[in-house]
Amino acid sequence: MVAFDAQRFDDLVFAKMSETKLPSVSAAVIEDREVVHARGFGWKDAAGAIPATPQTLYGIGSVTKSFVALAVGKLVESGRMDFHDPVTKFVPLKQKAFEGVEVHHLLSHTSGIPGLGSLEVILFSAFREYHHWLPIASFDDMGSFLDGVDDWAVSRPGAKVHYLNEGFVLLGEAVSRASGRHWFDYLRSEVLTPLEMKRTFLDKPDISADIDVATPYAIRGAKLTPTPVPYGSDAAGGIMSCAADLSNYVSMLINGGEFKGKRVISMDILSKMETPYAKWPIENYGGDSYGYGLLIIPDFHGHKVVRHGGSVDVYTSDIEYVRDAGSGVVLLSNGTGYSMGLLGMSAVSLLLGVDPGELRAVKLERLLKKLEGQYMTYKGTLVAEVKRVNSFLMLSGEDIGNNIILVPNGEEEDEARFFTLEGAARMDVVFKLNQHGVELFFERYRYRRSGPMPPRSEATWPS
Repeated sequence: MVAFDAQRFDDLVFAKMSETKLPSVSAAVIEDREVVHARGFGWKDAAGAIPATPQTLYGIGSVTKSFVALAVGKLVESGRMDFHDPVTKFVPLKQKAFEGVEVHHLLSHTSGIPGLGSLEVILFSAFREYHHWLPIASFDDMGSFLDGVDDWAVSRPGAKVHYLNEGFVLLGEAVSRASGRHWFDYLRSEVLTPLEMKRTFLDKPDISADIDVATPYAIRGAKLTPTPVPYGSDAAGGIMSCAADLSNYVSMLINGGEFKGKRVISMDILSKMETPYAKWPIENYGGDSYGYGLLIIPDFHGHKVVRHGGSVDVYTSDIEYVRDAGSGVVLLSNGTGYSMGLLGMSAVSLLLGVDPGELRAVKLERLLKKLEGQYMTYKGTLVAEVKRVNSFLMLSGEDIGNNIILVPNGEEEDEARFFTLEGAARMDVVFKLNQHGVELFFERYRYRRSGPMPPRSEATWPS
């Protein structure tokens, strides 16, 4: 096992923050079961130029789900709950869509009910104008929202993953009713306190009283807009924490449920949390699956990687761990820019002695960046622009129109293939890298890249 290259990791984080205008990132890296690197990058408060630290609080989004799963696991250990109990044993739900739905199904997102969008509306409405409004302030309100869900299920329980935030809200309520305490109070006493996570919170009074909270930012183009802290995600994504606290959490997971000689959860429960129950709909690394509040990559260069990311739009997060290597990483940010999950897997790659530049998503990113720019046909008769947008390219040009989506379709040493649609027909688009630089072949035209993307906010070509 090679030693973790902290400088390469730091350079990578800094470069991606600079590229995507992320205000700050807080990170902690665990190697050989010890925190070997922890630091803050950038500003927790850009306007005040206040730097972030490993103690700075961020929203962790859906990383919260792993904590809820752990709380359920503690109740299973004590005999007050079983993973295969019907959820209606703990939560009064009258909708037929929940018939046959077990705690297991909600934990693994296999209830058969697709995402209903309530948490997204609550979050978006908290910090920007949004077209919809949902007054969900209690479990009873959630019950009202769920009226009418009976015809929304699309598969039988257990058949496949449909990511359901609302399912974890129900699990939070189930933990509350089974334990006799609010789910977060139960989590705090059973998990957070033994892990010495003294700065991990859910409620606004605790968060408002803390002096080291990252300002959340909406990033729209080149503009950073500070927003209120988005409360209301509850058990689906409402926890706020810091890299220092989460490094204790990840250390416990790496150590099979133990922390500083204390057993927090049994390895049997952790094994159930880390069991792949259904295929994840996005396959990035091969065999990606979902367990209980955790994503599983069964074979990443010979190692099992367990992870989860989170986003509440103005905060993003990621945790990763590899038990057999004794390694893990925590990443938190106060904006949506570069993927914390991809940074996390880059860190895992470095921990395992693998070149992160060989990650499929990184290679695609590198290719798309190489192809961006301004292009011209013969003697500059027509001009076009190619822009990178997420995992595809957008082409706009004179005579051909605006915002033509180019989808990656394969790459060789000197050629990158894409496709688009022309009406109902599929059309191949090819980029060639040759002695002329980069050339684009689109329908009847041959373009040659003439320079980098000019600084304009949007394409203005006539349709």
